[in-house]
Amino acid sequence: MKQQQGGMTLLEVMVAIIILGFGLLGLGVLQARSITMGQSSYFRSVAVDLGNDLGDRIRAVRTPIMVSSGADPKPGKPPDFSKCTQSDATVTCATQETGRTTYQTLVNSEMLDWLTALRAQLPNARYTLTSAASSSTDYFRYTLTITWLDSRQDNTDTSYSVVIE
Repeated sequence: MKQQQGGMTLLEVMVAIIILGFGLLGLGVLQARSITMGQSSYFRSVAVDLGNDLGDRIRAVRTPIMVSSGADPKPGKPPDFSKCTQSDATVTCATQETGRTTYQTLVNSEMLDWLTALRAQLPNARYTLTSAASSSTDYFRYTLTITWLDSRQDNTDTSYSVVIE
């Protein structure tokens, strides 16, 4: 007489539980990685916005000079934003042309406001701003590099660069 088996054996149940456990573990790792990438993506988008913001600030300061370039006497070159250096909580801009104190004050103010926003929105953020004469005019072309600490990427520095014309 044959014995009939009804239901699963204990071994089959244990194998099913192990397979389910690995599947759930993989799903948890995928979720954690998704959160990490989401935070890194957010920091990159903030860096892009801050780069665009500085570009707008530079263009706003130099536009009156560019518009009056046909005037007599000539207004001269706009201030060079790359002559500003950052410290822990402030920005110091080198004195550039005499007679441009209103622009110098404006450059200091704009760079300080921008640095404050940079430090508030990105962890351990710093920047470098280098200038080169533009090929078509006497105005500057800048390369801005923003660097910040991405703790979700193994505490590595991440950077974003943009050219401002």
